[in-house]
Amino acid sequence: MTTTHEPLGIAEARSQLGTLVARAVHGHQPTTIRRSTTERAVLISEADYQELLRARRELEAGQVREAIAAHARGDREMATYDSEEALYADLGLPTP
Repeated sequence: MTTTHEPLGIAEARSQLGTLVARAVHGHQPTTIRRSTTERAVLISEADYQELLRARRELEAGQVREAIAAHARGDREMATYDSEEALYADLGLPTP
């Protein structure tokens, strides 16, 4: 999955939305859409999005397995957390 086009402004993306969706779905070509210099989003196919979610879950599961293994080796103490956010932060993961 590679982006070959410059980011599009919202108005331009809106006028080309059908083409951009087709390109994402059939060609697996993402499109970056900018609202401002700091606000950007990427249009991708649902299949590509599901693949990214799967990869994220695998990465997170691997990090949790490593934390459990580290505890079993005595390299990490068992911790309790007051919130899901605290757990994710301790594992260095983004909060879902």
